[in-house]
Amino acid sequence: MAAVAAASSSFAQVTLSGEFAYGYLATNSGTGATASGGGIDTALLTFGVGEDLGGGNRVDVTIKTDGSGGRGAALANDDQIIELTTGIGKFKAGSWKPGDWLSGVTAASTWYGLDGRILSARSLRDSIGASIPLTKELSLSATVYEPSNMLGEGSGTGGTSAQGSNVYTLTYKTGPASVSAGYVSYSNQGTTDATAKDVTRFGGNYDLGAVKVGLGYQAVNYGGSGTNTQTLATISAPLGSALSFNAAWASNKSDTSLASGTRTGYIAGLQYNLSKRTYAILNYGSWAGATADATTKVTSTDAQNSNLTALTLVHDF
Repeated sequence: MAAVAAASSSFAQVTLSGEFAYGYLATNSGTGATASGGGIDTALLTFGVGEDLGGGNRVDVTIKTDGSGGRGAALANDDQIIELTTGIGKFKAGSWKPGDWLSGVTAASTWYGLDGRILSARSLRDSIGASIPLTKELSLSATVYEPSNMLGEGSGTGGTSAQGSNVYTLTYKTGPASVSAGYVSYSNQGTTDATAKDVTRFGGNYDLGAVKVGLGYQAVNYGGSGTNTQTLATISAPLGSALSFNAAWASNKSDTSLASGTRTGYIAGLQYNLSKRTYAILNYGSWAGATADATTKVTSTDAQNSNLTALTLVHDF
């Protein structure tokens, strides 16, 4: 028995978790086109493998697959990460879709995000990064992102004119407050507004108890002296033991040689918890204004003036 226990203790710890969401979504675009229907929103499986290396060191691997296409659709790769925890900090590498920075720093909690609608869209990237605590409250992170969707060994750095980025973030957390400042430097910078040079960011969130608020801002500079600024404000509040309200408002202003204009909008929602892991969400969102230029990566699938209404049932496991 002792021999079996000793052998078992050396095995990696394996976990399986995920999320399933089914909902009804109705959209109305500025061109007059409408669409609606029910279907699978999320069918995410997460495989986790962890091993205690001893001496306070640990390695964890996370592999996610997404079957949101429904019956008969192929599984899609999602985040795939290996993370090493040591006494000086955490180091990770893999392919993952970075979270929208403004949504993260403001602690936005709407089910539907404004990334790809007003704020910059996200994309899957090969990345390597580190997060190091400087004090109990202060931490520094640095991540190298290769160009979007240029995945796999041997691509994404040399022999491409696509832009990767180096992202640096300083975060201070104490009690109910969290504040972050960040800087992004792009590779393959050009001399026109078709390529980005850098980004300056700052924002934070504060939990007042009865309500949680957040505010974030970022400014993008382009090679031809053009600029793009994005702002996000969020609020969330419990309305009872099982019901909560959340909302996010965003603005995207471009002033480049490729395009100019301002795009604004919001998403608001109610969440009702049926249990700790099962909940229903009712969302409504609306946005309008000039479509931002392609370099801010706001998707063209959302017309200039659009809205959505959605009811989604979610179960986390």
